[in-house]
Amino acid sequence: MRAFHNFFDRHRKVWVTVMGVTALFALFIGMVGVVNSDLFTVRVVEVVGLGSENNDDGHTTPVLTPLDAQQILETAQVPTESTNLFSLRLSGIEKRLLAQPWIKGATISKHFPQTVSISVVFREPVAILQNADGALYYLDADGTAFAPLNLKSNSDLPVLVNFPTEQISAALRFLQSWSSSGPGSQSRISSLEWDLEKGLAVMATYSLPQSLGRVKVELGRSFESDPDAQLGRLREVLGYLSKNGIRARQVFADLGKKIVVRIARSS
Repeated sequence: MRAFHNFFDRHRKVWVTVMGVTALFALFIGMVGVVNSDLFTVRVVEVVGLGSENNDDGHTTPVLTPLDAQQILETAQVPTESTNLFSLRLSGIEKRLLAQPWIKGATISKHFPQTVSISVVFREPVAILQNADGALYYLDADGTAFAPLNLKSNSDLPVLVNFPTEQISAALRFLQSWSSSGPGSQSRISSLEWDLEKGLAVMATYSLPQSLGRVKVELGRSFESDPDAQLGRLREVLGYLSKNGIRARQVFADLGKKIVVRIARSS
């Protein structure tokens, strides 16, 4: 017995190492078993933060979205009932979501033991672009044409016609400045058209005593170098027509300080 103790003492470090490795191996085998068990199989995929917004009073208001939860789930294609939550790769899911034209950003998270949560940020259209083929696409604030126009949406967004790519950003800034200005709350720009020879023409509405006036305003080529000057002319024209109750058919505001108004026959 004493000889055994002497042998154990001489090889204590070896025994400790062997037992430690054995324990770690057993722990590893146990963890593998737990990780691959049905306990962590993906069974629930949820879309969160969709279709409502919080009000100041703490209540929520329903919000229409371009995609519903089912469409997002179909786009994400998260495998369920067959994939373990530990081994699930989120990069592929994100790539599929971002390939959907309406989705600008996506956040995907795992919630153990069996749930995957998806939150998306949609692109917000600010205008409609008519391309060279006549097709209509939604434009976001970055100037990205991202999805074909849905004719069932009855969209009243302004339409950009014949605009070269390099001019789109300036046109959107023009629209943003107009909508945030004083006249923008009482008048509306329904379309902007670019002509290589004549420059910019705007179709706009303005308030009249008993109805709305609709007029085409020729603004010329200074849009390329000074869109703020164009904006000032448009405000001046529509303000004058509205104040004087004039129903105009066409306005030429591309003649320097001179503005020519063609009166509609019905006025």
